[in-house]
Amino acid sequence: MRNRATPSTHLSNVYLLAIAIFSLIASVSATDVAAAGSATTIRIAILPCTDIVKTFNNAQPLRAYLEQQTHRQFEIVVPNSLEAFKRTIQLGEADFAFQAPHAYLLLAGKYDTGNLLKALTPEGKSTYHGVLVTRRDSGIKKIEDLRGKRVIFGHPLSTAKWLAPLALLKKKGIDPAKDLKNYSHGDSCESIAMNIFLGQGDAGAMCDYSFDEIAENKSPKDDEIPSDALVVIGTTREIPTWVFAARTGVDANTIALVNNALIKLDRRRPEHLEIMKELDIGGFIRASDGDFDSLMKQLPETGPPPQ
Repeated sequence: MRNRATPSTHLSNVYLLAIAIFSLIASVSATDVAAAGSATTIRIAILPCTDIVKTFNNAQPLRAYLEQQTHRQFEIVVPNSLEAFKRTIQLGEADFAFQAPHAYLLLAGKYDTGNLLKALTPEGKSTYHGVLVTRRDSGIKKIEDLRGKRVIFGHPLSTAKWLAPLALLKKKGIDPAKDLKNYSHGDSCESIAMNIFLGQGDAGAMCDYSFDEIAENKSPKDDEIPSDALVVIGTTREIPTWVFAARTGVDANTIALVNNALIKLDRRRPEHLEIMKELDIGGFIRASDGDFDSLMKQLPETGPPPQ
């Protein structure tokens, strides 16, 4: 004769089953939450100093590298103006920012200043200069000779190709709006240099290391600028390199994970060099907030960049 469960036994079994199911659900939920936390996309905002689409595309190798190194997902965000960039940071819509030093100074209160990185130039330096260049045969010998001439500057958000050259012109008593025939905002250093070489402008602003690359190329190809075709007529004050900063509130583990991966970039490794070439940098090193004090003294001379 089969034993029949008593009501108390039946209720006990149901109770144990309910506890088991609840524990399983709680375990799965905890696992899902942990997985979701580790899978949260890390957003990096980049301030463009050239075409926005080009900036976005050039950052994709870095994004892929960071994903490979950290096993986290990354998204590159390129706001289309300084105001849009500031809103992105102020509203917490990006976790990290890669920006020109003047933009960092405007937003320093929004960053974790104890965990800053700065980019190196392609030659491995942590500072550089903007230069004003012209054709060797232009007849222009000094900055004062630019009165009545056409000048091509860089992107309005560029420190080296707009803000610093603007300060240099003002120091020499030249107001671009009044004293130049006209001025325009170009793209990359290479395109500005080419436009000057082709006579599309009388002078142009570019980074010193980009000019050096042209001047040191003793065997230019047919579509490249001859090494002696351009000359420097003015050099800006020293400029700190670009800043990589974590937004205030980003957890320490994430900051360490990302910063350590960036510091590991090595110009001696071909696969790393390709990543850095796209961004026109030579790696990253740790930085402090005081590294940018010298630029702060220049900002009153230049004023804010145009929006």
